[in-house]
Amino acid sequence: MKKYLTKILAVILPLGVMTAVFIYAYLVKPFSTDGDFCLFLRYTGLSCPSCGATRSAYCLITGDLKGAIYYHGLFAVGFVPLCLALTGMGVNYAVGKKVLPLPKYRWVCFYAVLGAYLTFFVARNLTSAIF
Repeated sequence: MKKYLTKILAVILPLGVMTAVFIYAYLVKPFSTDGDFCLFLRYTGLSCPSCGATRSAYCLITGDLKGAIYYHGLFAVGFVPLCLALTGMGVNYAVGKKVLPLPKYRWVCFYAVLGAYLTFFVARNLTSAIF
């Protein structure tokens, strides 16, 4: 039973997270509040790597791709494909063979995305400190 549950979770969890992020962004309506609900920003004064992701998700929901890229470009371009790739990995795991094509070097892709977020974090905070 435990084996089947992990296979089901491997398929459903990435799509569930993606859906939850977009539902949260729709319900919060980030442009109607003061935008100070990021605890990292509130206590350190620095923008975290995900600052602007809620506004970007809301812009994606409303169809404003330019606004989504403006508020958080990495989220707008990378979040949905990342969740779909994780779902594909879950499907391949659940079936037990390679049903969906995925990148050959998955860990290289993972570290590239992680490096992009860290670079984005440093660049965003350096530009806000300079300007």
